[in-house]
Amino acid sequence: MRKKVIAIALIGAILSVIIYFFTKTDKITIVSIGDGLSLGMTPYGIEGYSFNDYLKQDYLTNHKLNSYIHEFANAGMTLKELIYEIKENRSIVIKENTIEIKQAINQADILTIAIGMDELANTKITNQIKNEYLHDLEELLSIIKVLTQKKVIIISLYTWGPNDLLTIEKLNASIRDLALTNDFLFLDINKLLMNKDYYLSQDSYYINYLGHKAIYQDLKKLL
Repeated sequence: MRKKVIAIALIGAILSVIIYFFTKTDKITIVSIGDGLSLGMTPYGIEGYSFNDYLKQDYLTNHKLNSYIHEFANAGMTLKELIYEIKENRSIVIKENTIEIKQAINQADILTIAIGMDELANTKITNQIKNEYLHDLEELLSIIKVLTQKKVIIISLYTWGPNDLLTIEKLNASIRDLALTNDFLFLDINKLLMNKDYYLSQDSYYINYLGHKAIYQDLKKLL
């Protein structure tokens, strides 16, 4: 009887291994959350081709893409709004399937987060604003940490308008520390986006497809 039980258990284990190897997939799910930068927003109120789209196309071309979810990113999104949406577990419908933001974050093999430019770009960053932003970011990342253990990439801020280089560099240093504390990856795009050819308009901090392609190339190196 004991031998029979062992044999059944052994057969079950072998079948499990076989099923695993025939059903496992190397394809990944990419999820992006954040503000207009995540969407490739333009000064004309329409979405362009973002660094996330370049990343998606890369994996799609190499037949390694399972799914790409960018519908939780919104132009004008602030940190407080994103935190609220995650806590409320906002849901969307994609191809007749309902998916919740917590579910999307949990399923992501690569999660990119770019948020802050829409709320800080045209603002003089005082100590109060800086501290509040970092406090909110710390809360956001602690929530994300609970939801996923996969690759999370935090995209930095970049210099624009009334915010000088030193201010942004100091703020990015703090953002980097928060990212690394949570075992997330950090991508600093500040110096990268000092190229004037990356902008569609001198009156807008939104960048063109060349700028997004440059971000994507650095992102691929980081990954």
